[in-house]
Amino acid sequence: MAEDTRVERAANLFDLRRIIGGVFTAWGLLLVVLGLFDSEEEIERAAGVNINLFAGLGMLALGLLFLLWAFTRPLGRELAEDEPGGPGGGDGQGAAGKPDPGGE
Repeated sequence: MAEDTRVERAANLFDLRRIIGGVFTAWGLLLVVLGLFDSEEEIERAAGVNINLFAGLGMLALGLLFLLWAFTRPLGRELAEDEPGGPGGGDGQGAAGKPDPGGE
């Protein structure tokens, strides 16, 4: 049981969804703050669009979606569901239902 918890924590520690979500969220927050304080001159240089604000909001939304996905569907639970009998499924079958030479 303790081994399962350790495996789940290790899988979630290096979950790319968390890393990508964190980076997008951080950059999104930075750009939103910059966009809120952009001067009219900076906005005019971007063809009249407050690009920092809109890009920041988009990145923030994407980052939060990645984090929501990662925290609502942790990897440890998905790995346990995929391998009910241990590595390889425990049924003597490998990937795509083909016999596993070492599974006998």
